[in-house]
Amino acid sequence: MRVVIDRLARVPLVAVGLLILSSAAMAAGHVLLLAQIRAVGGEELPQWVARLSIETYWGLLPSAFLMLWARRRKQGGPLGRIGAALLACGPVTALLIAVGALVWGGILGRGDLPPSVMTVESLFYVMMLGVAVSGVAFLLDAGVRWWGAMLLIGLLGDFVMPMALAAVYAVFGIMLVVGAARAGRRSTDAGTALDAAH
Repeated sequence: MRVVIDRLARVPLVAVGLLILSSAAMAAGHVLLLAQIRAVGGEELPQWVARLSIETYWGLLPSAFLMLWARRRKQGGPLGRIGAALLACGPVTALLIAVGALVWGGILGRGDLPPSVMTVESLFYVMMLGVAVSGVAFLLDAGVRWWGAMLLIGLLGDFVMPMALAAVYAVFGIMLVVGAARAGRRSTDAGTALDAAH
């Protein structure tokens, strides 16, 4: 387990930001696609297609948040660890549903997974609780308070307006990418200055 956490912590912040940004784009696309389908009275994508494409953000977004936690796990303390454990339900649930839907609908041709199987989807609520707990843990970490604010605003905004989560997390992803790029540039400039001094 420690090896996995160490690997998550080593994922470059630019990559984490891009993962959050692409997940936000998929979430926005999902909302817009559903609105369009309902407007014309069409049929939704087959479940297995959706789970392996536009709905993969259900697993990618909590994975990105786990990468952020792994970088700050020592500062996050017990609250951060609880949040991470709850967040982990997201990728696991998304993977189980995607594989189940692929086998049941894509390979066996039996349509969407039955409602009795889809009760596993309720674990996404556990993941959402993990986003909230992780957000609070980041708020208590002086070095990354803004991470916590973005997690909580995005999560709470989703209950108010359908596109709020996507909009907030898109901004979050962009801020992470830009911040990481600036930090990289500063370290490069500092290294160049040090080389010149020698």
